[in-house]
Amino acid sequence: MNQQRKQMYIRFNQGRHSASGGPGQPGGGPGGNWLSKILSLFLLLVMVGLAITFGVFILIIGVILMIPLLWKQRHAIRQFWQLRKQAKAQFEESKNRYKEQQQQSYDREDNTVIDGEYEEVDESKKK
Repeated sequence: MNQQRKQMYIRFNQGRHSASGGPGQPGGGPGGNWLSKILSLFLLLVMVGLAITFGVFILIIGVILMIPLLWKQRHAIRQFWQLRKQAKAQFEESKNRYKEQQQQSYDREDNTVIDGEYEEVDESKKK
C-alpha cells in the first residue's frame, strides 16, 4: 500500500500539474487559461489601486492632524519665508553686481589700446 502511494505521488508531480511551474499550470505558460490571466491582472490592479487609495487617505489624515501644530508656529514659518525671500534677493543683487563688475573690467581692458597713437621704430635708424 505504501509503495503504491509513492508511485501515485511521483506520477502526479511528473505530470501536468508539477510544482515546477510547467506549461499546464493554471495562469502560467502558453497553455494557461486566458480567463485566469485576465482575472489575476484585474486582481493585481485592484490591489494596487487599494494601496494607493490607502496611502493617500493616510496622507490626508496626517495633513489634517498637522494643521494645529502649523497654526501655532505660523509666525515662525512666516519669518522663515521672509528671511528666505530676503536671502534670495540679496543673492540676485550680488550676482548682478558681480556681472556689472565683470563687464566694467572687460570694457576697461578693451579701452587700454588707443588706435593711431603709436609709432613704429625702425631698428636700422637707431644704429
